[in-house]
Amino acid sequence: MAAISILGEIAGDLGLVLWRSARNVLLWAETPPSSRGELFTGDAGAGRVQLLAQVNAEPELRAPLLVLAHLLARPGGADLLRVVNACRRIALWAEQRGALSTALEFMQAAALASPESASLAFGVGRLARRLADYDRAESWYTRAVVQGRENQDWRSYASALAGIGNLHRQRGNYPASRRAQLRCLNAATRHNVKELVAAAYHNLFTIEVEMEAGLEADVLAAQALQAYDTSSPDFLRLAYDVAFHWTQRGYYAAALGVARALEPFASDISVPEPILQALVARAAGGTGDRPTYEAAAAKVDDLLSSPLVAVEVAARTLLGLGHAALNIGEPRAAVAYADEAASIARKRSEAYTMLEAEALHEAAARAAAAEASTRTTANPFVPELAGNFVRVLSTCTRPELTAA
Repeated sequence: MAAISILGEIAGDLGLVLWRSARNVLLWAETPPSSRGELFTGDAGAGRVQLLAQVNAEPELRAPLLVLAHLLARPGGADLLRVVNACRRIALWAEQRGALSTALEFMQAAALASPESASLAFGVGRLARRLADYDRAESWYTRAVVQGRENQDWRSYASALAGIGNLHRQRGNYPASRRAQLRCLNAATRHNVKELVAAAYHNLFTIEVEMEAGLEADVLAAQALQAYDTSSPDFLRLAYDVAFHWTQRGYYAAALGVARALEPFASDISVPEPILQALVARAAGGTGDRPTYEAAAAKVDDLLSSPLVAVEVAARTLLGLGHAALNIGEPRAAVAYADEAASIARKRSEAYTMLEAEALHEAAARAAAAEASTRTTANPFVPELAGNFVRVLSTCTRPELTAA
C-alpha cells in the first residue's frame, strides 16, 4: 500500500493525516491534468481541514498540510509549485526528526508531481540511499543524471553522479564508485560548481581510504581541504573523515587533535556526535589516554540510548568503539561491539562496515592484532596536514546547517 511506511514512524492521528496526504499527492501526480478535476469528493478538503484542527501538528508542519488539504478541494486548479513545496517542507521536517521513510515518501511524491526536476529526483535518491534502499536510490539518481543533462542543471547532474558513486562505495564496488566520482569532478570543474569539486575530491579520498591507500588518500584530502568553503558542513565531514583515516593508519595523536578540534561542531547533519565521540575514544585508546577514552565511550553509550539517534550511524559508531576498546586493551568489549555493529550492518546491506566488523571480531578474539593495529610507517605529511585542519577549525564559526 502506497506510503504505508509513514504509519510505522509517525503515530496517532498525525501519522494518519501524513499518510493520507502523501497518498493524495501520489494519486494526483499519477492522474492526467485533464482528469484531476473530479479526483476527490466535494467535501474531502473541508473534512481534511477539520481533521487538521484536531491534530497536534507543529506550526511548521501545519501550513504545508493545509496546502495539501486545499488540493483535495480544488484538484483541477491546484498550483503545482505550492504542492511540490509543501511536500518538500514536510520531507525536511521528517528528515530533521529522523523519520526517514516519511521524508522519502513526501520527497518522492514531490518528484512524481514534477517529473522534469533533476533536483527533486536527486533528493529522492539521497533519502533512499540513507535508508539503504539501494535499488530505488540508483533508479532515482540515474533519473536525476538524465534530467540534469537535459535541463542543463549541472549542479543536480554532478550531485547525482556523486550519489551514484557513494552508492557503489556502500555496496563495495570501488572501481565503479571511482568512475562515477571522476565524472562528478569533471562535470563540476567544467561547469564551475565549486562545492561539488570539493565534494568529488572528498569522495575520491574516501574511496582511497576504504581501499587502504596511504599517501594517495592524504593528497586527495589536502586537495579537498583547499577546495572547500570552510563554512560548509561538508568541510567538517572532511575533517572527521581524515581523522578517522589516520586512526586506521595508526596516526593516533594527529587524529585525536583533529577530533577534539571538531567537538564544538558536532551535530546530526555535519558530524553526528556519537560517531565523533567514538572516534575520540579510538584515537585516545591508540595514544594510551585512558581518561579521554573512558569519557568519550561513556558519552557514546548515553547518545546511543537516545531514540533521536539515526539508525544509519549506529553500526559505524559501535565499530569505532570496538576499535577503541581494542586499542586500549579490552578485547572482550571489542568483540561485543564488533558483533553488534556487524548485525546492524548486515540488516542494512552495508558491505564495507559488515566486513570491517567481522575483521575486528577476529582481531579482538585473537587479541594479538592489538599490536599490529598500531604498526605504521612514518609519513611526515600527516603532522603538517593535521596542523592545517586544526588551525582552520580553530578559526571556524559554526555553519548554518541545512539538509541537502
